[in-house]
Amino acid sequence: MASSTCKLVTRIAMATAAATLVALPLQLVPTHAQGQSFGDRLYHDKADCQFCHGVNGDGHGDPRSPGKAPNLHATKLTRDQLIEVITCGRPASEMPHFDKYAYEDKSCYGLSAAELGKNMPPDPHSTPLTKREIEAVTDYVLATFVGK
Repeated sequence: MASSTCKLVTRIAMATAAATLVALPLQLVPTHAQGQSFGDRLYHDKADCQFCHGVNGDGHGDPRSPGKAPNLHATKLTRDQLIEVITCGRPASEMPHFDKYAYEDKSCYGLSAAELGKNMPPDPHSTPLTKREIEAVTDYVLATFVGK
């Protein structure tokens, strides 16, 4: 009797493990799709990256934008570099810093606001982003535009 109970428990455990492994890829697809959707909303709406970089990331933004932004399809920046640029902006350019605390210390390019002076990147014309949002919009740009 103990042997048959042990075999039954083993079969149930194996069936549960198999079902979990089969379901795992299905759970990853919606999560990835939700991540892309979140990044898309950030790019096009909350951060309004399209205003300068264009709806399709080609650098053809709104004519009222402060200057021609780079074509994101042609960027050679890595994920970490893109995160840094979105977080810190670009000193002496129109690329804003999306971290509202950028330059309060020296975490951006090793520079403070006082050291940058008039070369301080502007605040975003939309709204600041959280670290999670900066990573999501970076991942969206990488998946949607870079190299395509």
